[in-house]
Amino acid sequence: MSIDRRKVIGLIGASAATVLAGCGGGGYQPPPTRFVWLLNLNPEFLEVDVSFGATTVAVALPFQALTARIEVEYGSYTVALRDRSDNFTVTFGVVIDATSPSVLVFYRRFLSSRLGSAPLGIVNYFDSTVPLDVDLFDGGNLVQLVDALQFEGSEPQVSNSFDCELDLFATGFPGLIYNSGLRPRTDSIIVFPRFPAGLARSGEVAVVGLNHGLTSASVAIWSNSLG
Repeated sequence: MSIDRRKVIGLIGASAATVLAGCGGGGYQPPPTRFVWLLNLNPEFLEVDVSFGATTVAVALPFQALTARIEVEYGSYTVALRDRSDNFTVTFGVVIDATSPSVLVFYRRFLSSRLGSAPLGIVNYFDSTVPLDVDLFDGGNLVQLVDALQFEGSEPQVSNSFDCELDLFATGFPGLIYNSGLRPRTDSIIVFPRFPAGLARSGEVAVVGLNHGLTSASVAIWSNSLG
């Protein structure tokens, strides 16, 4: 069994650790681990197999979906994502430790792909040279304005309200391109491409709300009230 496969322990039972704990020599000291998730926000990969090293941790993960929780030992890994439609595979090097992100986000970057993080706040993973203007309303109709949020940029949320409503504009253009309607506020609000590049509607944005902590994560698709 390879080192990579041993490090990814979320799919492995605890029986081996129990046996080792009963042996002599001072007992078994398990290495530090943490829980991680991977979120597929790349419209070019409608279903993807996800591997950490030699271990497959998700099969046919749909676009806009989150993996189940994966328990991973601290260390360096190669994460592979295989498009099930044509077996095209992309790989990324990641480090898992006490400061690494809980949620890894797989997203499109123009003609390629990247694996990034889901920072708290509003994140622009919409692969356009045109930045976004963001209006974020809370339950009391107070508004947070973010001008020209660049691609791969993020901004914190400044309100503590339980609800919010997101409006998006292409910077320099007056027309509203996205409205979420009133939504329960989430830790992260991620904007990304709604359709694959080859489609006529490839310029439309999509949004998900993401809650994530050390032991749990969940994602909700925020539809566009404009259609």
